[in-house]
This record gives sequence, structure tokens and C-alpha cells, in this order.
Amino acid sequence: MKNIKLYKMVITAMLTAMIFVFTRFISVPVAAGYVHFGDALVYLTASLLGGPWAFFAAAIGEALADLASGWVAYIPATLITKALIALPFVLVNKKSEKILTLLTALFTIPAGAITVGGYFLADLIIDKTYAFVNIYGNVVQAIGSAVVFIILAAAFDAGKLKKNYLNLNSK
Repeated sequence: MKNIKLYKMVITAMLTAMIFVFTRFISVPVAAGYVHFGDALVYLTASLLGGPWAFFAAAIGEALADLASGWVAYIPATLITKALIALPFVLVNKKSEKILTLLTALFTIPAGAITVGGYFLADLIIDKTYAFVNIYGNVVQAIGSAVVFIILAAAFDAGKLKKNYLNLNSK
């Protein structure tokens, strides 16, 4: 492939848009806001792209969803938290031909904890009354995103998507 940087930019833009859609439009309202599955796409994106590309897609895709949803006060927390939840997947799965491994499945746990903790800290700053109330919604979101990630990763692995089409580290 002649222009790998352009290819990575296009794939990053596509995955950023998918993260936005999964966050903004594929959601379930709960008492403390809404539960979305954008985090599942963050895990998938980090496993596929690695490094700065995944951090960009995670942070921008989810921050744009906050903006579109009217949760503007959460954008700074989202930018930081979503980049951080991508980190374990970037580090462990960059060179693997598979997206779903025992380690990536297990990394949904610390990633979920980062989400819960990140938004708990944000709530302490934005409005303390919601700090404890929002924990429930964030835990449910983390669990749902882990399940969706495992399903999507297994499907992508079955089609050898990363190896055959998106193995960006070897192109």
C-alpha cells in the first residue's frame, strides 16, 4: 500500500463516526442519563488501529456524542476518560492478528473501571449530587459495552477482518 498514513486516516475517520453513532444513537435511557455502546467500539478501534489513531477516534467520537446530546459539561472528562479506556487494548493487541483474546476480554474490566471512576470524578466537579447516582448507569454501560465488544470482536475475528483487511501494522 502506497499511502498508509492516508489509509489510517480514512479508517480512523470511519471508526470515529461509528463510535459517535454507537454512543449517540444506540443507547438506552437509565435514571442517571443513558447507557450507550460506544465504549465497545472504542475497545474494537483500539485493538484495530493502535496508538494515536485509536486515542483520537475514542476521544473525538465520544466527545462529539456528548456535544450532540447536550452533555457539553462532560466533554473534557470524555476526552480524557475515553482515551484512557483505549490504552490497555492498544498496548496488548497491537500486533495480534486477533481482536478477541483472553487478555482483551479481561481488559474490559479495568476499562470499565476507568469509565466509572472518570465520570465519578467528573460528577464530583460538575454536580456532586449526581456523583453516586451515576455510578449505576456507568457500571451498566461498562458491562453492556464489554458484552457487545466480545460479540463484535468474535464476529470480526471469524471473518479475519484484522488480519486480511485492517492489519495496519504490516502495511
